Amino acid sequence: MSANSSLFSGRQYLLAALVVLLAVLDPFGLSTSSDEASAKWLNRVFASNYKSAGQQQVAVVVIDDAYLQRNNTYWPMPYSEQSKLFKRLLAFKPKAVFVDLLYSNDHSLGDPNQDSQLLANVFERYQRQGVALLLANTGQVRGQSGQTNTLAPLAQVSSPALVAWSGLGDKYPLALKTPLGVMESPAFALYRKYCQGRSCAGLPAEAQAAMQAAPMAVQWGLRMTPEQNRIADISHCPTSGGLLVDVAKELLRAIFWKLGNSAETLCPYSLTLSASDLEVTSDEDRALVAELLKDRLVMVGANITSAADLVQSPVHGKIPGVYLHAMALDNLITLGMNYDRDPDSLPNVEINWLDLIELALLGMIVLLKALHQRCREAQQGVDRWRGWRGKFFRGALPSWLLTLIVLGLTCWGLHALHVTPVNVLAVLLLSFVLFSEQIEAVFSRKG
Repeated sequence: MSANSSLFSGRQYLLAALVVLLAVLDPFGLSTSSDEASAKWLNRVFASNYKSAGQQQVAVVVIDDAYLQRNNTYWPMPYSEQSKLFKRLLAFKPKAVFVDLLYSNDHSLGDPNQDSQLLANVFERYQRQGVALLLANTGQVRGQSGQTNTLAPLAQVSSPALVAWSGLGDKYPLALKTPLGVMESPAFALYRKYCQGRSCAGLPAEAQAAMQAAPMAVQWGLRMTPEQNRIADISHCPTSGGLLVDVAKELLRAIFWKLGNSAETLCPYSLTLSASDLEVTSDEDRALVAELLKDRLVMVGANITSAADLVQSPVHGKIPGVYLHAMALDNLITLGMNYDRDPDSLPNVEINWLDLIELALLGMIVLLKALHQRCREAQQGVDRWRGWRGKFFRGALPSWLLTLIVLGLTCWGLHALHVTPVNVLAVLLLSFVLFSEQIEAVFSRKG
């Protein structure tokens, strides 16, 4: 065979075109599914290397079953009990507070001693003391077509933060258009508060401009803040072994996930206090809580067994939904408007340049496979490949290592550019075609 003959036949070119068409159109959703799996896997890999700049500014206060039992109350908590809770929180002088509870129905049962106005009066104190207070909002017109939203007395003494959206997958928006107008998400609204008195490059001047920004691909962190140990026992929380160790652990976990238990439960990344921690009475304990909450951006959420509001974290598994908002806020503080996101699509098509990179990686694997085939044919005939070509393409291992290096550098480069990663799992699986002949040879040997 001539050394200058084509590496591929006409049928192979036709097959390649068909594969590219299937990859672009994704008719069965396989590419999308593996894209999402790759993104989650790499999120876990990079979690231990996530910077802690935002961790010093954000705190989460969780209302849990232990708090209900401690105060001999129930869920939804009576407004009188909530009033006590938010009075205690205000006393510790946070910078701003987001409440991830939807006050859509008045459960006072007509009792003036339990009326929602009790809580509204406390929220009004936040305004008087200059502490921004945001309440969860659906963005819907209350009472229209059966829609629910924040009760009027509470809406009047707070700012809305959009917590309900659809069509974005696992992406987190900065702002969206709703029937009530353009509304900002909790993380971005609190980020605005954080930027007051600071220089935050590229911060959209208004909600309308924020709506045009790409939604965020939230990167989760793993390493807990040392301050967590001062407020709670974290001896049961697994720690990171470093980037290389975490990569190896996640790779083994991804391969053998059916043979072992589910991923270990990791403690949340954000500084977390129980609502019970706000009830401390000793001067020493109150000073500690004040140190942890003063001038912080605080998010209040619930972790109640009978009314769980859970989200799926790629790092921590199912955790209370308030942590998604906390992690998105942490991303904004740490990365600013240069947060992780999907690349923009090419004009008039639902294809982006990341898809082209994936196709290029697949093309590299196909080319290496063809060169291995040419090398074997050349060695069997008169035209033997000499020098580095013969050595490099004699076995599949050098080509596979080259593929892994290029794939690793590509993923690391995209991560550094804060762009969502390529479909690394699909590329890894397809890279094993380089070993197909060696694998077939092993199983075809006769004893």
